[in-house]
Amino acid sequence: MRRRFERRVQLLGIPEDLTGWSVLDLGAWHGYFSFECERRGADRVLAIDRFAWDRFGMDEFLAAHERLGSRVEHQHLDVHDLDPATLGQFDLVLFLGVFYHLRNPMAALERIAQVTRRLLICETHVLLPFIHERYPLVPFFPGDERADEQTHDLCGIPTMAALTEMLRFAGYGNVEVTYRPSFRYWKKLVALATNRPQSGRGIVHAKP
Repeated sequence: MRRRFERRVQLLGIPEDLTGWSVLDLGAWHGYFSFECERRGADRVLAIDRFAWDRFGMDEFLAAHERLGSRVEHQHLDVHDLDPATLGQFDLVLFLGVFYHLRNPMAALERIAQVTRRLLICETHVLLPFIHERYPLVPFFPGDERADEQTHDLCGIPTMAALTEMLRFAGYGNVEVTYRPSFRYWKKLVALATNRPQSGRGIVHAKP
């Protein structure tokens, strides 16, 4: 498990030295990336979550926080409720594994853009249809509020084209794809054979 997270940190491209930076970790859950940013010297780290902390509890986060003697701040807050007037802006915003949980992803991205001062790192599942990958497609998704009623394949997974265009529309002037899904072309062939789009993880860096 630790090796997997270490690989994710490497792929994400989080700056090695965060001295002087403030960090906002959206959907922090157990806090791995929050504590990693603190270890890299961030002056301030704020971890927020709602769905995971409501549904699974935040015991892991609090236990790690105590064990590490951490100064990471935490608030029980939904991404849709981000407000720069109360939270301020952050040099680095981590938006990892959250997009496909959102009921209103475009509205959330606009909120996130308002609290991003220097860099957003967005990691999410991206849609891999056999064709039309270059089009901005996102399947309908009712959001986590309906999680008990939906099947596993109902999720708001954007194509990479959709993700980058949505980030630009939300207010990010510089959007760069830094990682595309592993085995991408193999998955597209599976999508052709099964008539069902596949998905994989993608990473985007966005700057205001």
